[in-house]
Amino acid sequence: MGDQQDGSQDSDDADIAVSLGPASQGLQTAYLVISLIVIVAANLLIILLVCRKEYLRQPRYFLRCHLAVNDILHALVIIPRYLDLIMQSNSRFYGISCSDVRIFTSAVALSKYGIYLLMAIDIYYFICYPLQYETKVTTSRLAIGMVLVDTFSFICTSLPLILVRDAGDNVSCLTKTRSFQPAFVIRIIGMVAQGLSVLVIIGLYFIVLKEAKRQQERDEQRPVKFYKTRGFKTMAPLAILLTTTIVSTLFMTVTVAQGNARDEQPSVAVVILEKASILLNLTLSSMLNPIIYSLRLPEFRRAMREMCGRRPTAVAPAVPTSQRRVHVIEVRGCDSASNAGVGLDSTASNARECATVLGSERDVRAASNGGGPGSAE
Repeated sequence: MGDQQDGSQDSDDADIAVSLGPASQGLQTAYLVISLIVIVAANLLIILLVCRKEYLRQPRYFLRCHLAVNDILHALVIIPRYLDLIMQSNSRFYGISCSDVRIFTSAVALSKYGIYLLMAIDIYYFICYPLQYETKVTTSRLAIGMVLVDTFSFICTSLPLILVRDAGDNVSCLTKTRSFQPAFVIRIIGMVAQGLSVLVIIGLYFIVLKEAKRQQERDEQRPVKFYKTRGFKTMAPLAILLTTTIVSTLFMTVTVAQGNARDEQPSVAVVILEKASILLNLTLSSMLNPIIYSLRLPEFRRAMREMCGRRPTAVAPAVPTSQRRVHVIEVRGCDSASNAGVGLDSTASNARECATVLGSERDVRAASNGGGPGSAE
């Protein structure tokens, strides 16, 4: 993970704006402007839907709102900064100061990993402890968790930069932090916490996949591939987002470090790689967060249809697997009892029980299709 928490958003080692001519300036500007519009619009849509629709006011969706706020603030702060550098410079620019932009984006970078961790915990309780989910994952506990994540992110990333920002004007921000022991220790704590959060998330993924596979094999009475389980489909979007964030961060960190290590003027290929890695790191994760992790969900699609005035598609409410299995057992037991009944009275009694059970089953199906109990099938 290394210097990933600061470098992941604004390059802790260097603020770089690269331009290879007018065409390059135009392409970079167009990409960043389009990305900024997509990031702000998509994330604002998520916040608006959660605020307007009561069925979206749940802890798991509040986490998405917090992630959306992080992405919007980061995009509004850092993208205009890089647009300004692109338009003003035709060469490589190295910012050595601990600027306000760097202080803010460093906290946002670490906070994003904390939100990913809270999302993984949410999925863990939803899959592994479904009966205790409503009592374990509450809005108040979630609010406390988000406040702790934001506070810890500020202390471990922004505070060290604030402590050394006025120490030596001709020394880079990273060098200042390394030379001031309290700031360096706090920074190391933040890096360790970031790495541990990623490891915990991966561990929770493994536990969720294992438990989901066990549950589905028990219900279906047959072997099931892990990628075909409902748990895998639930956690796949979050895994994609985490992988994208880590890969784009590592890609930028490696390319920027390689460019900084050269004494001579870097080649065009190195400059292009640096430029591409920075642009992807600034925009890719923030664009994928709302599209892959939120707007693809049926609840959000339903809310968007309702907001546009379209009639929502009727969706049958999810029935817990344990209830479905118990219901099937009761129907089969009733059926077998009626076949094994001895005498007319016993058969009639069993038949009435079967009719009651099957009638309840019809009522459930009718209710799920939009009709009331007793509706015709």
